Amino acid sequence: MLAFSTRSPVTARLRLARWKRSYATPSSSAGKSPHAAVYTSTFPAMIPVFLLGSAVYLGLQLTQMNLSHEKYMSEATARVEELEGDIKGLREKRASISDQTSTGQESPSPPSGSSRWRLW
Repeated sequence: MLAFSTRSPVTARLRLARWKRSYATPSSSAGKSPHAAVYTSTFPAMIPVFLLGSAVYLGLQLTQMNLSHEKYMSEATARVEELEGDIKGLREKRASISDQTSTGQESPSPPSGSSRWRLW
C-alpha cells in the first residue's frame, strides 16, 4: 500500500490525501445501507410508541398505588374500630367491677404471694 518513497514529502501527502478507504464511502449503486435505513425510518417512528407506552404504564402504576392505599386505609380503619370496641368493653367491665366493690361485694383479689416481677 504505502511504501516509503524517495519522492518529496509533498507528493507523499498528496498521495495520502487521494487514498480513500473503500468501506468508508458508501457505494453509489447500493444506496443506503440496511443499518442506515433502520436508524432513519424505524427508530424515529418508535419514539411516539415509547412515549405513549410509558405514559400508560405510569398511569396504571399510579392507579394501582391509589387503590392499594385506599384498601390499606379501609383495613386500618376497620382495625381501629375493632380496637376501640375492645377498649369500650374493657372500660365497661372495669366500671362494673368498681361498682361491685363500692356496693360491698368482693371482687376476686390477685394472689397474695410475692410477684416475680419487680418495679424498678
